[in-house]
Amino acid sequence: MSMHLLEKKIIKNNIFFVIPSWGDLLGYPTLGNYANHNISKISQDLVIFLSGTECAVFTERGTIYFLFGLGYYYVNFELQSGRYITDNRQLTGLILPDFVYDHLATSRNITLENDRDVIVGEKLFKLPIDISYKTENKITFIQGTLMRNLFIPYKDIFLEFMEAIRNPQSFQLNRSGHMLLSTHWDFYNKILISADMENELKSAYLNSTAGLFAISFGAEQILNDNFTLTELKEINESIIKLKILFSSIDYDPMFLFSIIENSAPLLRKSKPFTFNPVDDQMDKKMPKESIFISAEGKMNTFQEWPIEFKRQTKEQLELNVIQEKVKLYQPSKEELLEKPKVLKFRKREEEFELRTMKRPYVEIKPLPYIPHDNALQILLTLKKMVEENYDIVTLGKAFEIARNNIKKKVLHENYLWDLSKYANIYERTEPNIGLSPKEKIQLLEDIDKWVKVTVEHSDKF
Repeated sequence: MSMHLLEKKIIKNNIFFVIPSWGDLLGYPTLGNYANHNISKISQDLVIFLSGTECAVFTERGTIYFLFGLGYYYVNFELQSGRYITDNRQLTGLILPDFVYDHLATSRNITLENDRDVIVGEKLFKLPIDISYKTENKITFIQGTLMRNLFIPYKDIFLEFMEAIRNPQSFQLNRSGHMLLSTHWDFYNKILISADMENELKSAYLNSTAGLFAISFGAEQILNDNFTLTELKEINESIIKLKILFSSIDYDPMFLFSIIENSAPLLRKSKPFTFNPVDDQMDKKMPKESIFISAEGKMNTFQEWPIEFKRQTKEQLELNVIQEKVKLYQPSKEELLEKPKVLKFRKREEEFELRTMKRPYVEIKPLPYIPHDNALQILLTLKKMVEENYDIVTLGKAFEIARNNIKKKVLHENYLWDLSKYANIYERTEPNIGLSPKEKIQLLEDIDKWVKVTVEHSDKF
């Protein structure tokens, strides 16, 4: 993969960056695979970045754009069995070669066509986290546009992302190394991770997921090929600072633009390079959007999409799915005449395990009242719902309300992230399904742990 580096430019950018559909950007290359099951449909495949550093690396093969920060790959998909699954991967970097960047930069804008550093488009949402230099009317318009087109439609995903950032175990470079979502020519549509990632994290992270060709090792290779140790140290320090900052800021779950508002004053101190505010007022039509500051020198060039990375529509991708048929056993005439064979039954332990994992059909009950001001009572209400076999979807709604109510009182309890996790998983389950006996036991154990923590810190509620 070695390519002669011609030039390189690292810039602090502090931007909010979202690709609403990863598959749409790449022309739906694959449905992917999940836990050895075929995927029949992808409903959502969002990429989010709170970025602190970007870099354009100019090589003989072409330009490679790197974005570094706190990232999230979120995907919601359907297995051929009809079951809906949500999955995610934490990211620390995004790699876009020039042909992907140019496709992104020339996609259609939805609004704000004359604002060079704020993009609301079909394939991209991007804005500097600090927009204090804009007029008050412009800021109000940007807030409304982002809320309407991004934060409201994808509210649950952003809340999940912010809870993941708050998790003390997340984005720890010393434990996980870098996690890079790549469209590099040699690592197309893959996530590259570090071979030094701790084994416990590695085994879970490497599991295949929807929308990607693979998750594999290679992060060190591509980083060492393009950056010096000093540059990597600068990049890592930027990510660590973002982790600390976004773990500690307050934000309003009902007004998610507050994530931008409340972090801007702190990031403003780093004096990131941005576009000239005078240029922002220009009515000049540019050939491409100014996504990355490091790409300013390439505004008048365009790289075609390579033929080896074939593009197609989502409909074409899903139509190509080969449905697995259940093969029915048809005995021959000779076998019908034979005496019945004595079959060996499974061990009782195996039968019991299967029964404990099977989710039963249950009657849907109305959502009960969830207390507002007492975290202990909120958790006990959840426990009672689990014991009374509420359906999973209703449990998911209850967990979401519980998380929001507890968050009004405290923001630092570790189990808030668990509440978010259960809420997002359960609310996407098919209706009329209850928890399996094994899931029920595990969930009750988790709630008991949260109750214990709450009682120990009762003076906080």
